[in-house]
Amino acid sequence: MDTTAGMRTIPRHEDSDDAWRAWADSYPSFSSAGLRCIEIVGPTAVFEFSETAFPLNPNGAVNGGVVALAVDQIMGVLGARIAPTGSMPVTAVLQVQYHAPALPPLRMEARAIQNGRALQAIEVVVHDALGRRCSTATGTMAIGRLEQRIAPAARA
Repeated sequence: MDTTAGMRTIPRHEDSDDAWRAWADSYPSFSSAGLRCIEIVGPTAVFEFSETAFPLNPNGAVNGGVVALAVDQIMGVLGARIAPTGSMPVTAVLQVQYHAPALPPLRMEARAIQNGRALQAIEVVVHDALGRRCSTATGTMAIGRLEQRIAPAARA
């Protein structure tokens, strides 16, 4: 699966929120993680997690590692949306607090807490099928030039 093609077609910062939503939904690692972008409006976004091939825990909850994978993907999309054109954020720090079992489907609400020149802070709150806040994730994203973020072998 070539995910670098999606990075090469990333919308410009000035493009519409709908263009960014469509880009997120077409990104291979995003759809593989069971995610769908419901809306993205400037520094906030809402996502839905339905299911992946990874099995649920014995209690019917989404595995915590899968939740972490999903929020990391979400932070990358929102971080890219608010970053200047020609740049791409990557995860520098990811913290996930688990409050209750994450019974699918999940609703994930993301917001940028801070958007600086070199660093972004993003929060994702995860609600489960019962409407409970089951996880809270915070991340620090390091912003760099887009061409620095594509693996050398993929640039050739």
